Amino acid sequence: MQLTRHTDYAFRALIYLASMPEQTVTIGTISDVFNIPKSHMMKVISRLTSNGYICSIRGKMGGISLAKPAQDITLKEIVVLMEKTLVPFDCVGQNCLILKSCRLNTAFQGAQSKYLEYLQGYTIADMLDEETAQRIHG
Repeated sequence: MQLTRHTDYAFRALIYLASMPEQTVTIGTISDVFNIPKSHMMKVISRLTSNGYICSIRGKMGGISLAKPAQDITLKEIVVLMEKTLVPFDCVGQNCLILKSCRLNTAFQGAQSKYLEYLQGYTIADMLDEETAQRIHG
């Protein structure tokens, strides 16, 4: 399964914020650190904010921070939130000879279920160690 850039950007933003749990930062700061277009990061942050993962404070002294502890945010929930679809194949409406008896979709759905189950065992906090924090903050 290949994840979209927005999911990747969401992980980067959350890891960055987890590295500074007591501070607020601007979207521009995260965009600059990871060399991500600010317009893309703004969309990602908006989605994470509206779903309760990030707090946003407006104004001159505003910024963003984690809305909950990094150890309470699983990788699975971020993938499920950010990905438009998790369906391995889109067979509906296809003119496929074996569509009615195909087992391929079932096999890949099972694999995806195991993939998401595996991601449930990891949190944003698990993705942050001293070396990662040092690389983020130079």
